[in-house]
Amino acid sequence: MTNSLDLEYQLLAWSEFIEHQNLFPLVNLVVANSWKRCSGRQNPYKNEPPKRLSTGHFLSSKVAAFDLLSVARPVLEDIYQFIEKSESAVVLVNSAGYILDMLGDHVILDILKEYDIFPGTSLSESEVGTNAFGTSLIEGVPVSIVGAEHYQARYHELAEAAAPIFNPFGKPLGAFGIISPIHQYHPHTLGLAVAGARAVEGQSQSDQLLVEQNSQLTQIKTILATISDGIAVLDADRNLIHINPVAEKVLGIPAHVMLGRSIREFLLYPEFIRHAIDERKPLTDSEITFIAGDRSINCIVSIRYVQSQDDLLWIVCTLREETDVRKLVHSQVGAFASLTLDDLPGESDEIHRVHQYAKAAAISKTSTMIRGEAGTGKNPLARAIHNMSDHRDGPFMIFPSSSYPGELAVVELLGVEEGASSAVPGGRPSKFELANHGTLYFQDVHTLPLEAQGILLNVIDLGIAQRFGSKRSVPVDVRIIASTSANLEQLISQGSFRSSLYYRFRANEIMMPPLRERIADMPVLVDRIVERLSRQLKNFIVIDPEVIELLSGYDWPGNVRELEAVIGRAAMQGGYSGIITPGNLPDYILHAGELSEIDGAKGQIRPFDDLEREAILHAAEICEGNASEMARLLEVGRTTLWRRLKKLDISLDEYRDIREYTP
Repeated sequence: MTNSLDLEYQLLAWSEFIEHQNLFPLVNLVVANSWKRCSGRQNPYKNEPPKRLSTGHFLSSKVAAFDLLSVARPVLEDIYQFIEKSESAVVLVNSAGYILDMLGDHVILDILKEYDIFPGTSLSESEVGTNAFGTSLIEGVPVSIVGAEHYQARYHELAEAAAPIFNPFGKPLGAFGIISPIHQYHPHTLGLAVAGARAVEGQSQSDQLLVEQNSQLTQIKTILATISDGIAVLDADRNLIHINPVAEKVLGIPAHVMLGRSIREFLLYPEFIRHAIDERKPLTDSEITFIAGDRSINCIVSIRYVQSQDDLLWIVCTLREETDVRKLVHSQVGAFASLTLDDLPGESDEIHRVHQYAKAAAISKTSTMIRGEAGTGKNPLARAIHNMSDHRDGPFMIFPSSSYPGELAVVELLGVEEGASSAVPGGRPSKFELANHGTLYFQDVHTLPLEAQGILLNVIDLGIAQRFGSKRSVPVDVRIIASTSANLEQLISQGSFRSSLYYRFRANEIMMPPLRERIADMPVLVDRIVERLSRQLKNFIVIDPEVIELLSGYDWPGNVRELEAVIGRAAMQGGYSGIITPGNLPDYILHAGELSEIDGAKGQIRPFDDLEREAILHAAEICEGNASEMARLLEVGRTTLWRRLKKLDISLDEYRDIREYTP
């Protein structure tokens, strides 16, 4: 706060500084600093009107400062009531020093017009020299400037007191003050200006706090409305005060029916829930059955409490439908949750080589291609690589490429942006987003359409995914593993597989050997399969050594998958004895190596129906009773196959049952 000097002393001090650059010792420090800033930059005898905003710019300034103006105007009016008829004007300037608003009687307004001071005029220190408004904005403190304390002589007959207005972060919004002729100045004027500035600050901060609170409340409600879990909030008396749409859907009761009512009026719940709430005991993922009317609702519930010292304020309940949780667990864990290289046993050089390449692929950042015939174990190997990699804690998602024809593969892979498709109103994330920080495994990658191959190539190269119908790119960190049983080189030459995608996988390419090339692993594989079957069937299974010899003599076109199917069927035929003998093996294995048998003595060929039956039974073993796969393997139409099955009285049910007992 500054004190005005004797007017005569002020004038002498001003003259001494202007003429000789000397400062009298009693000159206020704020005034002295301002004079120094103005010296050499301004003409103290300048008699030109100050800068003024054009009408358009003035209106723009008022729009920009609308919040400040709306808060300050009532304060201006209140203070003007105290100084009315005192030849004084109450003035508000913005942070640049331009007058936004002013109130005063006609006497002072006429006087100020002579100085060209009215709304839109600049009172900045750089424009009119030392003055209370401009100087207070620079110094950041309340200032009074009286008479010759003004740097420019044309304002020596005026007096002002002003104080800066700050936002909550300390940034100046403008200044509030009072202007009067010098003879009307009163020492308490500065206090009145400070009170006005603080009133504007207080009201501005209150309004801003209210806006922020409303904004935060809206944000919280929006977050709760979009969260995938159901959220219900109760007060201390168990009355429902908030519920998000997910919880409303889970309970199956409209929100307007429940809000404001005790939950006991529309829900029955287990007694242990009441005890937990009474004792303020948190619950985490408890399985609960609610009764709503005549409906039973199975939920996974978590309960937390919001307290103020010892008082209970809110009870926050998280609800998830049990079926949704099961689906989530299944999708994340899947059927191969704990597979490692130990699940690909063997002692042959071929399988050791696969293990070596898999370990190298797991620590590599590049994509991996697993090649090999159907049934060699490409899927378990992909999961084992994932479980050895630094993405092991993330999801392992399978994209069955052959299941999505044409354009559908692109949509399934990319996902859909919200609003881009009426068929998917809420949008759907891409498979890359769902597998983020994990592994996305492309089964039969050779069946991907070219457009989908291009999408995969872009994600591998750029690490970003873009949903269908979206302009937004989403960064993703996904390990890509692909498998194929096709001749990719031939597909490239035919133009149905991108060579650029092929070369991205070449760095980490693993060839799974067919079972016929690793017959040395037969005893180990059979022991592992028998061990699993014993656990699944809850029956100790023993295998006759002669069976191992017969299995080793067969060519295994269906590879390990066919071996599992054969042993599984043999174990079922062995019954409670648990002993697998040669008699439990199919004929085509018992007679492996025999060509179309010709009886040399009789010169007769085996009947066609016998050969056909054997081929169909063999295909049923390999394909586990899947008629479509059998038809493709036998190179006949599906209708033809069904006709032959009926003629030969062959049922596929027993082959389908094998799937329940094989890994």
